Amino acid sequence: MAVKRYAMLLTAAAVAMVAALVPVTSAGQCVDAKPGANFTNERYYGLWYEIGKIQTAGGAIFEKDCVCTNIAIKADPSGKEGDAVVTNSCRKKTPQGQYLNATAKLIQETVPGIWQESFFPFAPTQTYTIIYIGDDYAVEYDCESVFGLLNYCIHILSRKPTQDPDLTEKLLNDSINMGLNPEKLDYVKTLQDGCW
Repeated sequence: MAVKRYAMLLTAAAVAMVAALVPVTSAGQCVDAKPGANFTNERYYGLWYEIGKIQTAGGAIFEKDCVCTNIAIKADPSGKEGDAVVTNSCRKKTPQGQYLNATAKLIQETVPGIWQESFFPFAPTQTYTIIYIGDDYAVEYDCESVFGLLNYCIHILSRKPTQDPDLTEKLLNDSINMGLNPEKLDYVKTLQDGCW
């Protein structure tokens, strides 16, 4: 009897811990975004600087205090063709702040430009899509909806730490017009001055 009650308490504690770790936003579904028409894996590989982002609380677990954010994309030699590795790097709060990074695997779906992003084995994945790409700009949209709870991010990227403000505004407006920001969250510019 005592063992059974102890097991029930452990189960309840485990469920409570998992629930506390799941970021709560709102009910909803991810948008079925399509990759940019001119997307190729090779065009996306390399170093990108984050110009700014729109992000739910769940998406901001790693990036909440980030400045000087960049991402490096390369083919995954241990995966199938089209799989990639993405390393997200930033500084905490200031350009001289603590260096932070997180690496994830991108498992390509049937359409190039859409992956499932996995940070840990057995953890839920999220859809990771390059909705716009040019020679020196890209927009990445990632999203997960677990048990009806929606978390998403829109990242405006550049090959340089700066970007023409008119281009940034166009990319942002086009992304919003696709319905990618149902929470109507604010756009946040990423500090890149004095970085690295």
